[in-house]
Amino acid sequence: MRTDAGRDGLGWSPATVLTHHCAPVAHEEAVLEEAAVSIVINGQPYAVMMVTPDHLDDFFRGFLWSEGLLQSLDEIIAWESVRVSEGWAIYLQLSPPAAQRVESKRRCVIGGSACGLCGTPCFAGLVPFAPLQRAALTDAESIHDLLARMQQQQALNRSTGTAHAAILETHRGVLVREDIGRHNAVDKSIGAAIQQGLTLGDATVLGVSSRLSFEIALKALGFGIPVVAAISGVSSFAIQLAESHGLTLIGYARDGRMTVYAHAERVRDCVEPVPVHF
Repeated sequence: MRTDAGRDGLGWSPATVLTHHCAPVAHEEAVLEEAAVSIVINGQPYAVMMVTPDHLDDFFRGFLWSEGLLQSLDEIIAWESVRVSEGWAIYLQLSPPAAQRVESKRRCVIGGSACGLCGTPCFAGLVPFAPLQRAALTDAESIHDLLARMQQQQALNRSTGTAHAAILETHRGVLVREDIGRHNAVDKSIGAAIQQGLTLGDATVLGVSSRLSFEIALKALGFGIPVVAAISGVSSFAIQLAESHGLTLIGYARDGRMTVYAHAERVRDCVEPVPVHF
């Protein structure tokens, strides 16, 4: 397989296409890159994550913020990414306060591309972020428009059909990132915002191309994003977190409809919902 991961996260693999009643066709197929990325903090391994290796700087910043380890870019003293035989290694030197947070929440296993909490050693402190008190407002049309913009900018998914995406709406515009893992795409979008100087509470809506699980809701909460919308469904644990911590949670936002599961007061269209009895 031939890879161009250093450029855009794409690889190319020999493949044979079989079509009903047609002769086999051999060609090179675009595939989404997946690589092991080791995060080493102050000389100690913290986690190995399976990631599409583009925008790795956005990934590690967003990942560390979502983990509750990073509270400011100033806490990163130095960093470098190195290509190794097994994948990639990101070496970071963090300030003493951030290093102390790392010691209190050190992971212990590999996190797959579909995994957001793999390796978290215990349930204590699973939600290290305070509830949101923001009174931001949105509406159904704005949510649909935002998710449509996300889909329009999914270059990797158009090439491979296998990339998740996340879009972050901020007062400076929108940020879109893609990855083989839905959690990684969210981390990359948050990391891109941090790199642009945005901070807690500067983003208003997070949209995702996937289902909306607890981990994604938790990442939104960690960056102070009051509204989270998904094209697919929502998990029960995500709803519990949203209800207790002030997140507006929206699922199935596609084909002109959506379902609001928590804190509908932020969605103008939900002022007086019509009750339906089953």
